[in-house]
Amino acid sequence: MAVKVAMIVAILAMIESLIFSVFSFDGAEYGVFYGTSFALLGFLLIVNDAQLMLRNEKKFVWGFAIRYGLFALCLATAAMYSTGFFFGSFIGLMNLKIAALVFGRWLCEN
Repeated sequence: MAVKVAMIVAILAMIESLIFSVFSFDGAEYGVFYGTSFALLGFLLIVNDAQLMLRNEKKFVWGFAIRYGLFALCLATAAMYSTGFFFGSFIGLMNLKIAALVFGRWLCEN
């Protein structure tokens, strides 16, 4: 499943980056890839937390805080660059949620 998610998110990032490069929105096409890389890192942390819970090991209660701290770091650093880069980074972070919403049923199939 992780490979499917990574593949969908990468394809979404390429399509969005292509759209932003046509409209020339001040670095938004690069921001999409920046945000997508943080989204994929957050997804790997979610998978790690889920595996810990399935093995009935000690639950890592800080996983949620670390993920959203990384997302805040992504948006804070993107805001320092430009408005377009910030907007693209936000779209990149949302790629994971868009992939789950649109392709959720396909992702759950074996």
